Amino acid sequence: MRRVLGLTLALIGLAASAAPAFADFGAIALDQHNCAFGRSWHLDNPERARSVALSECGHPGCRVVLEVGPRLCGAVAITPDCHGAGWAARPTREAAQLAAMEQCQHYNAGQCSPRIVDCNR
Repeated sequence: MRRVLGLTLALIGLAASAAPAFADFGAIALDQHNCAFGRSWHLDNPERARSVALSECGHPGCRVVLEVGPRLCGAVAITPDCHGAGWAARPTREAAQLAAMEQCQHYNAGQCSPRIVDCNR
């Protein structure tokens, strides 16, 4: 009985230690008035991801524009003057970048280019 209990506890401990690997959260913060941005990846919860992105952005006008969950990629595309921007989260890096570029180009505010592209994997 002790052996079964010990094995059961060991399996529970192993499962609990594996849980953070699936808790991959990220966020992107942006201040469109001065092109400042911040990002976070691979954090254990959405609140921490938002906090780190805002802190890295570092300006009063920064706001979280995108939250990226587990196994997703996020991208931000922006014009050189920051008057146009787009962001998206998708299952692949390429899909996220394409969606962000398409959203940015709707502003007709200049040539968009990818500024941030990364994944929680």
